[in-house]
Amino acid sequence: MRTLTSKIGMIVALALTSIQVMGQTSTATSNHSLTMGIPEVCLLGTGAAAISLQLTTTTAGNQIAGGTGTGFAQVASIVSAAETRTITAAITGVPTGTTLNVTTTPPSGGNSGGVLGTGTTSITLVNSAPAVTLVTGIGSCYTGSASTDGYTLDYAWNAAVGNYGSIVATTGSTATVVLTITDTP
Repeated sequence: MRTLTSKIGMIVALALTSIQVMGQTSTATSNHSLTMGIPEVCLLGTGAAAISLQLTTTTAGNQIAGGTGTGFAQVASIVSAAETRTITAAITGVPTGTTLNVTTTPPSGGNSGGVLGTGTTSITLVNSAPAVTLVTGIGSCYTGSASTDGYTLDYAWNAAVGNYGSIVATTGSTATVVLTITDTP
């Protein structure tokens, strides 16, 4: 009987170890197909505050000088692979006998990033003349949107050499600088 009991015990043990648990098969992963796109973006803005420039002198015998001021231009730009952008400026309203120059510096602070391009030094803005280039090589970038973020435009207004006799006193005269950002393939 002992043999029979041993044999039955071995059969039961063997049966328990050889039973395979069969269950429902499933995969551990799945996916979503996403259609994604980034449109081209080309936005340019300036602070709404007027920039005050005044020419004066406090020394007898000296010409008027000293009309300086700073403005900022904010940009958000996403370009296609082979494209850059340019910022130009045109002006109207500069008083006769004076000149207005602008120096443009790309932003360098923590509120900006990307391909910000290259600024220009002391470009003369002439009344009703074709627009002049202020920044070249702008790629996909952002400049920040606070009032002192963006490309720095330093204006210098002075009496024109050789045309001093045509200057007349004026108060509250307004000149308008029109900034334009365009694609440059």
